[in-house]
Amino acid sequence: MVAFAFSLPYHVLRTAAAAGVRVHVLGSGASRGLRMSRYCRGYRESRFAGDPEALAAEIAELVACEAIEVVFPSDDVSTRLLAALAPCLPVRTTPLPELAAFDLLNDKWNFTRFCEENGIRAAPGSLFASGEALRRAVDAGEAALPLTVKPINRSGGFGVLHLRGAADLAALDRVDYRPILAQRHIVGETIGISVLCDRGRVVAHAVQRRENGRFELFAEPELVADVTRLAALTGLNGPANFDAVLADADRRSYLVECNPRFWYSIYMAMIAGLNFVGLALDQAFGEAPGADTSLARGEFSLSWSDILARPWRATRSDWRLLRYDVSDPLAYLLRRANSYDDSDVAVPIADMSRYRGIQRPAVT
Repeated sequence: MVAFAFSLPYHVLRTAAAAGVRVHVLGSGASRGLRMSRYCRGYRESRFAGDPEALAAEIAELVACEAIEVVFPSDDVSTRLLAALAPCLPVRTTPLPELAAFDLLNDKWNFTRFCEENGIRAAPGSLFASGEALRRAVDAGEAALPLTVKPINRSGGFGVLHLRGAADLAALDRVDYRPILAQRHIVGETIGISVLCDRGRVVAHAVQRRENGRFELFAEPELVADVTRLAALTGLNGPANFDAVLADADRRSYLVECNPRFWYSIYMAMIAGLNFVGLALDQAFGEAPGADTSLARGEFSLSWSDILARPWRATRSDWRLLRYDVSDPLAYLLRRANSYDDSDVAVPIADMSRYRGIQRPAVT
């Protein structure tokens, strides 16, 4: 597993281990924290400093040394790097997006424009060069509050601000990134949909919500249809997670952004019964997902205290969550203490090609 962050790769590591895989990690930076997990069979410090060919050489060396059978990414940066390197690697990989599709979907501004141009319901947005430029647009009536402000190339909620009224504009002084995407803030319930794709075809999906300390999978056919169409239009390959909002005004789902990679809550879907990393590994070895690889039901508590306070009410999934944490105690404590800061891990904007349109006319 290639990793440059800690929080997200940790859950990818655990989910892969649950699929029966012995995971060795090649990484640097915050990913060093993965060494503390009992599920990490080995950690190799990467010398990667921006040269993809050097990373390919490191992967080849580790593959030969440890008899590695498959290489897979675990965060934004490693996904894009492996997507670029896959043709020259000496070993198979899990399904990866084409670079054009990754750059389109991972860039939140490109994603917003693509949805608008292709009639896919999404939160509308505008791009600003700086916080001051956005403030001037609000003062001039060219941008209307409420707005959600975010960087175009980070994940995990880093840098996201909600500007609900004029008093919130002062928060723009703390913004440390450029450019700035400002999306219309849609009042409603935050939900998400996770998918695994095979060259534009969704082969597994799960719609989820996290609310009041609980995680739940549920059915939302309209959102599934929108994401299925978007995957076809972009030829999306591999895993992806989409943030969305179920609007209070019309109870319709609006896409907000896409993460064309594995995602933080992937272990929650596994606890509920759907192991997306396991399915991706099966695809790497030519095994097609079965007919039962989508879930529309499943729920459990995210709170230890709730589970332990009423153990007689705890479900099998509740206990699975508890075991997930206590089975790796040192890594759990490191996560709780935020010991490894990966908030600045992002695909460099200079590496991301600008959106030129990749709609495939043959798709209906």
